Amino acid sequence: MNQTPVSLLDRLKVAKPDAAEWRRLQDIYQPLIRAWLARVPALGDEAHDLTQEVFLVVIRELPRFERLREGSFRTWLRRVTVNRVRTFFKQRGRQPAAGQADGTEGFLSQLEDPASNLAKEWDRQHDEHVFHKVLSCIESDVSPTAWEAFRRSAVDGQPTAEVAAALGISENAVLIAKFRVLKRLRAEAAGLVD
Repeated sequence: MNQTPVSLLDRLKVAKPDAAEWRRLQDIYQPLIRAWLARVPALGDEAHDLTQEVFLVVIRELPRFERLREGSFRTWLRRVTVNRVRTFFKQRGRQPAAGQADGTEGFLSQLEDPASNLAKEWDRQHDEHVFHKVLSCIESDVSPTAWEAFRRSAVDGQPTAEVAAALGISENAVLIAKFRVLKRLRAEAAGLVD
C-alpha cells in the first residue's frame, strides 16, 4: 500500500527527527537566511555567525511551531530572524541604528511588518528559494528521463507530445513523470511553501 509522503516540516516535528532531515532543512534555509542577514545595515561580517544562531533557534523552537495558516512558517522564520538580530545587538551592547528608515532598526521594523514591501520581498524570495531547493533535493531521487520529462513539461511548459517525441518516451510516461514529481514536491514542501 502506498503511504502518503510526509512533509519535511512534519518529519522534523517528530520526537527524534533524523539528522539527515535537519541537514536538509539547513541546506534549504541557511543560504536564504545568510543572504537576508547580509542586507542588515551594521551587521557586516557577523552575518555568517548570526545565520548559525538563527538556525539554532529554529532547531530548538521548531517542535513547538504550530502552522496556523498559509505562509505561517515563512512568517515565523522571518520573525525569528528579526528577533535574533535584535538580541544579537543587545547582547553586544550595541543598539541598532535607529531613526532613519534605512538604518538597522528601520530595516528590521520593515522586515517585521507583514504589510511592508520588504516583508513581501522576503515572502517572494523565500517561496522561490525553497521551491528551487526542494526541487534540487527531489531531482536525485528521480530517473534522469523522468526528471527531464518533468522539467520540460511542468517548468518549461512544452507540450506533452513534443516532450515525449524529444525524449523517445510515450506521452503517458511524460504525464506520469510530471504527476509524480509534482506530487512529491507538494508533499515535501507542504508548510514551507504554500
